[in-house]
Amino acid sequence: MASEHDHDLPDTRAEDRLWRRWVFIATGSFVVASLLLGTILLPIRDNPQLDPWGAICRAFGFGTNVAGMAAKPGSAASDVTWSAATRIALEKGDPKRGFDIVKDNCSACHGEKGLSIDPTQFPNLAGQSEASLFKQLSDFKSGSRVSDIMGPVAQALTDQQIEDVSAYFAGQKPAPASDKAPEATLDLVNIGNPALALPPCIACHNDVGGGPEGAPLLSGQSPSYLEAQLKKFASGERHNDTFARMRSIAKDLTAEQMHALAQYYGMPSEAK
Repeated sequence: MASEHDHDLPDTRAEDRLWRRWVFIATGSFVVASLLLGTILLPIRDNPQLDPWGAICRAFGFGTNVAGMAAKPGSAASDVTWSAATRIALEKGDPKRGFDIVKDNCSACHGEKGLSIDPTQFPNLAGQSEASLFKQLSDFKSGSRVSDIMGPVAQALTDQQIEDVSAYFAGQKPAPASDKAPEATLDLVNIGNPALALPPCIACHNDVGGGPEGAPLLSGQSPSYLEAQLKKFASGERHNDTFARMRSIAKDLTAEQMHALAQYYGMPSEAK
């Protein structure tokens, strides 16, 4: 009996090796097929302009070519850096001093409490992130963000005055946003589009903070103003977004998606 058992072992081991080989091949083929599908085929299906390398970059969340959307030669995206010195400076902003500056320099367009007199042209500033307000004013002052109206206003302010104005507007009650929207729009807001490596809007723009420093509050802005800004980012006309975040996102949004997102953030919420 023992000799017969020992005689059968080589065949059993050979069959075991063959079975393991086929399992390895099948598993490897499945992994390769999944990678091809997830990193090349699906991204190219959703964005036919991508080449295979660009599709792989998008699938893993790396930025692809933003040529043509870059800042103009000699113009930095933004001079603002979130250093310890910048954060300390923001803490020294005085809302009371800021109110005096707002009355004389800002209220004609943005209102004394940060609620715009014409939201289609001028954004609401009430309740904005202090860091976002500071960044935008600083960008207007440096020329990183271009505006015939805001450029001269910001350039006339000292750094301390910018900090004071930012502190004042950040302390005002913001306009409410919508909590009702088509499901596809809510998916962009809450989930994004993984196939295009588009992050959800709420990752940066939410009502309770938690996003990157300098990311603005979108709730309650005019839909036409928001839509115009998305189009400017998509075309590269506006280029003061750090790391080209908004340019790389906006260029992959359709006109319909831009309009829907602008309507979502701009519509007042009955629940609020």
